[in-house]
Amino acid sequence: MKVIDKLIAVLALVFVITIGGTAAHIAVIQTSAEAQTGIPLPIFMYHHILKESDRHNTYTISPEEFRNDLLYLKEQGYTPIVIQDLVDYVQNKKPLPEQPVMITFDDGYESFHEYAFPILQETGFRAVFAVVGRYADEYSQTEDHHIRYSHCTWEQLAQMQSSGLVEIQNHSYNLHTNDQGRKGSKKKPGESMESYREMLLADLGKVQKNCMEQLHWEPSCFVYPFGHISSEALPVLKEMGFSAALTCEEKINYITGDPEQLYHLYRFNRPHGKSAQQILESAKK
Repeated sequence: MKVIDKLIAVLALVFVITIGGTAAHIAVIQTSAEAQTGIPLPIFMYHHILKESDRHNTYTISPEEFRNDLLYLKEQGYTPIVIQDLVDYVQNKKPLPEQPVMITFDDGYESFHEYAFPILQETGFRAVFAVVGRYADEYSQTEDHHIRYSHCTWEQLAQMQSSGLVEIQNHSYNLHTNDQGRKGSKKKPGESMESYREMLLADLGKVQKNCMEQLHWEPSCFVYPFGHISSEALPVLKEMGFSAALTCEEKINYITGDPEQLYHLYRFNRPHGKSAQQILESAKK
């Protein structure tokens, strides 16, 4: 809402309050509802899927938990969308489904290919898969693969991207770390804006280039490593042609058609033991 619109809304509320208590109550309800205009869009964030129960935690769930989440969402009438659907809605006025939902996976673990992808095929759901370019390169060049730690190869990514069920997005090339003097993709203290810009262009650009070469697809969304949002990154993301960015702030999105909104999309982390149903019920309270 623009500043002038907010001012008008406040003045109107004050005017109504002076008239009578009942009318004032109605005005408060209308002002509250106005704050949530737009199409509700819950976005779920997953990371790793393993069968071993002793490895389940905040970021690792079982295949059964993932399947049950999708079945619940399907039963409730939700329709899965991906980033391109949001971009098409904002830029091309292409309608969104009545009850959209987005499934996202971060980091690019091979367990997604092993467990999540077959469940997507089974349910007809689509998902956004954010990959760390460095790991895709490394595991494409080694035979050292184990479901507990390995990441998807470019061959696996190409297979899933071509299925139409998986949309590959950019999770940085080598910024998914906190041991290089910076937090994820954030600007270092004292780092010049020009140096920071050049670093982002090089790192994110490498993923963009590899995706074009390997997948014939250029990611349209940047997924902040660890959810470390950086206001200084936004102009660089726009310069590179990104149309959206995913954060780790846990709220329901209300999509209004404002293109700026897509650069700060909220997501709910899905930990072991707390289902999509429980997350949605808590969010709506």
